[in-house]
Amino acid sequence: MISITAHLQTLGRPLLLGFAVLLFSCTVLRKTPTEQVKDYYDSHLAQLHTAVLRFLEISNKADAATLRANFTACRAEYKRLEFAIEYYYPNAAQRLNGAVLPEAEPSEPEQVVPPTGFQVLEEYVYDSADDPASHGLICQELENILYQVRYLQAQAPALTFSEAEIFDAVRLNLYRLAVKGISGFDSPVAFASLPEAAITLEGVGEVLSYFELPLSLKVEVERSITDVRTSGTTVSGFNQFDRAAFLVRDFKPLLSGLHAMQRAKSIVFLQTRRAIRPTAVSLFAADAFDPMFFAPSDAAPATPEILALGKALFQEPALSGEGRRTCASCHIPDRAYTDGLKVNSSLLPDVTLKRNTPTLLNASLQPAQFYDGRVLFLEDQIHEVVSNKAEMGGHLDEVTNALRRKKSYSKQFSKAFPNEDKPLTERNIRKALAAYIRSLIRLNSRFDQYMRGDTTILSESEVDGFNLFMGKAKCGTCHYMPLFNGAVAPLYDKIESEVLGVLATTDTIRPSLDTDEGKYLLHKIAHQRYAFKTPTIRNANHTAPYMHNGVYLTLKEVIDFYNKGGGAGLGLEVSTQTLGEDQLRLTKKERQSLIDFIGSLSDIRE
Repeated sequence: MISITAHLQTLGRPLLLGFAVLLFSCTVLRKTPTEQVKDYYDSHLAQLHTAVLRFLEISNKADAATLRANFTACRAEYKRLEFAIEYYYPNAAQRLNGAVLPEAEPSEPEQVVPPTGFQVLEEYVYDSADDPASHGLICQELENILYQVRYLQAQAPALTFSEAEIFDAVRLNLYRLAVKGISGFDSPVAFASLPEAAITLEGVGEVLSYFELPLSLKVEVERSITDVRTSGTTVSGFNQFDRAAFLVRDFKPLLSGLHAMQRAKSIVFLQTRRAIRPTAVSLFAADAFDPMFFAPSDAAPATPEILALGKALFQEPALSGEGRRTCASCHIPDRAYTDGLKVNSSLLPDVTLKRNTPTLLNASLQPAQFYDGRVLFLEDQIHEVVSNKAEMGGHLDEVTNALRRKKSYSKQFSKAFPNEDKPLTERNIRKALAAYIRSLIRLNSRFDQYMRGDTTILSESEVDGFNLFMGKAKCGTCHYMPLFNGAVAPLYDKIESEVLGVLATTDTIRPSLDTDEGKYLLHKIAHQRYAFKTPTIRNANHTAPYMHNGVYLTLKEVIDFYNKGGGAGLGLEVSTQTLGEDQLRLTKKERQSLIDFIGSLSDIRE
């Protein structure tokens, strides 16, 4: 006879087995957040592929309205994927949505790679869609886009997401939205940047929802979407959008919430070295930028001893031939490390200097030095300037001997480089000077304080000027926030050069082009003729004269030049000009507001 206990145990086995199967099934069916993000990516990539194919099918026969509707649909799908494509496949992102600028390698200056992607397609669809001849170009560009999409689909099976990478990619894409998206960088013709920003933010909300998005952050995402969407899709809506309010009211808490969410869920921050530290709460945080990202691997650390030595060397006449000049002769601390001259004088009687002295404030926060970007690191720039016969006329091997004769330097070098037997070397001279220049970072202007939450610190005109700078005036599409130089957001790992058609004189009645061919002189790449690195406009109200040749004495003259469309807008033949030649049509009040805003970027107190 079977006992009651044994009978119950016998009945319990299938029940337990069924429960285990059910538990296992639920575990298998419930995907992890990273798996859900992968599904999101695969799904929208398939939708992008379908949208491009659909566009391609109708491209030869559709009217302008249909072409634009299809373009909008394709770009919307891309914007939902942009965070991942830019992060994992930057080359494909460049081919899909890069600027309409040709590229070439110095080793092959004649092999020019033409621009491709949505920005090229946008020009065809919005500027010449009614011209039947453009339909072939539209079809060709869609084929280019389709090739890249199919490449991404081929790579998709091997793509895996980690939690840390997802949060990192989302954060970088929010930086991209703030710096490039709302400025109209990648929608210069359609003026669809703000509706596309709403789509980007929707994607952010969906991706983060897989990680159980906190209610407070969900509210911030939804409010951000509403604020950019209510701006509308018109040019006037784009121009009137209050970017300053959006960045403080929406973007700042959105980034803070993202940072807090990552910490609360114990998702690690990546340890990679980057221009903006991965642990930074925001790109506007006081310690967001890491100057060592732009330095060589053997750069000297910013110890008090090294900085003191670098400062002393900055004022040292022995670096110049016959002691005729110091670094501070041209980079005067009281003049924002400029000299106030159109161009400085040459040490050689038969040679003239061609280019204006740039500020050293924040000079370390850029991936290339000199107006033509010919060296990457400050250490190399120092060597070239010191040894240039027209600029300083020094010989670093002779400088070391001169410094050894000064007992104070032997002690300073020993303190700065305590682990070296013979520290007073050419190499350490460069390293100490470079470390000192890297200490000249100024990112605490009234503008920075406004972006950190003090909305009372800027005047109405200054706020208007910022909105113009990032909108109607199009300044922010070349001077990338918050450094306001040409280092390209959000990685800031390359710097752009622009062809503006700068004049030789201030005469706009009979204008003549400045003859300095700029970056072209390095590698003879045709489209780089008259190209110069985009400098920072921080502290610009203290760094006149302006432009590479110092042609303009006031910011008013500079803004008038841009307002008229640069050299080409003034009637000069500048075939390589990257600045739009159409007039900006800024009113007198708007031009003054821009000047006022630039003044808010000053870290120098009167």
